[in-house]
Amino acid sequence: MAENFNASSAISKRRRVLLSGVILFHFLAVALPPLAFQTTTVDGPSPLIDFLIRPFRGYGEFFHLNRGYAFFAPDPGPSHLIQAAIVQPDGTVQEQMFPNLDVQWPRLLYHRHFMLSEFLNENYWPPGPPDEMFQTDRMAAEYWQQRRGRYEFIRQSMVDHLKAVNDGRDVAIRRIEHGLPALADYLAEPIELTDERLYNLMLDQPLFSDQIAPAVGNPDANIETEVIPVPQNQPSGETDPEASPSPVLQQSGSHNPNSERLETPSARPQGAPQ
Repeated sequence: MAENFNASSAISKRRRVLLSGVILFHFLAVALPPLAFQTTTVDGPSPLIDFLIRPFRGYGEFFHLNRGYAFFAPDPGPSHLIQAAIVQPDGTVQEQMFPNLDVQWPRLLYHRHFMLSEFLNENYWPPGPPDEMFQTDRMAAEYWQQRRGRYEFIRQSMVDHLKAVNDGRDVAIRRIEHGLPALADYLAEPIELTDERLYNLMLDQPLFSDQIAPAVGNPDANIETEVIPVPQNQPSGETDPEASPSPVLQQSGSHNPNSERLETPSARPQGAPQ
């Protein structure tokens, strides 16, 4: 009788140890991805966190545990959109925003476009690296090149797809950041989440440049940027060269009126997500 009791107790203890190990493993698989996200810098991931997360990567990918931690409360941060300009046969430019609730339906289709726009922004890496980095830290310079190449490949794949579904017409895309009002700003002036002031253009520019974009008509400007032509949606003869640009896509930070004239669209397309 006592032997049976001891045997059952031992089995129960082994099960408890096994279950505790499984729970601890799952907890670490959930906790380490956001920690890795928070400790990633321009030089790459934290070596310590990158080492700790290796045994959990396959498990997290299989169960989709390592996605979207930065998007939820208490501080979800801004969302990101893709604005496309498609040149029409008559030379005018049609603007499209992705995602767009008015166009992408059912909701799952909208969500897929939303994930694509966030994926593009997540993989953004600025032009570079500076030439001197190859002398001071060649490994970091090569890593920079790899990340930049990955971003350009993803961006070009999206451009190619839009060209394919638009009969091969010229297409350009750029990234838009849709911010949230700070609490103090909202208390001072309550605004809608779709207010134009919350939308900012994200230009493709070197980290170590004071310029925002090449000045109009300056072919010597050695800065690559995702340029979209100004849409031709005003009736001929009614253009106003002195008209102030829409605040929808003004770049925060440094101000370059020439680049703003080059980059500013007419208005925020309807259906932009909140």
